[in-house]
Amino acid sequence: MASDAFRDTDSPEPRTDQPVDGETAAHGDNQSTGRVIEVALERFSRLPFSEAKLDSIARNAGMSKRMIHYYFGDKRGLYQAALTEAVRLLQPAEEAMHVDSAIPVEGVSTIIGALHEQFLAHPEAVKMIQMENVQRVLNLSELSPLVDHTPVLLNLDRLLLLGQDSGAFRPGISAFDVYFLVFALLARRATDQATALNLYGADLSTERNITGTHRMAVDVVLAFLTANIPDDGHESYLDASASPAGGEQDTGPSPSIYGEDDSSSSVIYG
Repeated sequence: MASDAFRDTDSPEPRTDQPVDGETAAHGDNQSTGRVIEVALERFSRLPFSEAKLDSIARNAGMSKRMIHYYFGDKRGLYQAALTEAVRLLQPAEEAMHVDSAIPVEGVSTIIGALHEQFLAHPEAVKMIQMENVQRVLNLSELSPLVDHTPVLLNLDRLLLLGQDSGAFRPGISAFDVYFLVFALLARRATDQATALNLYGADLSTERNITGTHRMAVDVVLAFLTANIPDDGHESYLDASASPAGGEQDTGPSPSIYGEDDSSSSVIYG
């Protein structure tokens, strides 16, 4: 029998033209909207945008589609809220990145450990980000950053400067270089479990492999930072100077959340 998520079709509901603005969800019932975002994140992380039905999300969250429209605007607005929450869940708390040591190696290891704990606790967030990168439901290049990454990057940047000034770390590596490398290593555990088991017999969910992934991330980054490689004059491996335009996204007609065409917006791959 087909699952509820795939059988769902959105039945029409009478519309109410409530005013919606950017502050509505933030100042609404946080508990109710939080539950909707939680359910939406779970659905959007495993189903294509067109197949994640608002009827099912509303029913499981205990909120009517009319109220989802009031708080989030439309299905794409709810999707953006879920994606924002996914990115936020992967950010460590400031205190988790703090280390009482002037040794840069220990500080970098602490930040990697804090990131590891977030990725381990929230595999659905990793999968949601992967789904967006494949489907491109949102035009992210035209949006302001979903969350503020400044704490992670500033902490890494401070440690890199200390390490480079002391000669412990080689030059030409940026905070974003390190974050990109850590994200790539930690995300694979959440996204590649089935293929790793099928192809290589590696069960990435075991305690040994969870610990091994953490150790690997720390060792790879520290080896990257301390390798005896001649300075080639570059400031970093990756250029992170581009900024999102922060304007309104051009998404075309918003999918209706009242009729059965809420999934009519085609998913864009590529």
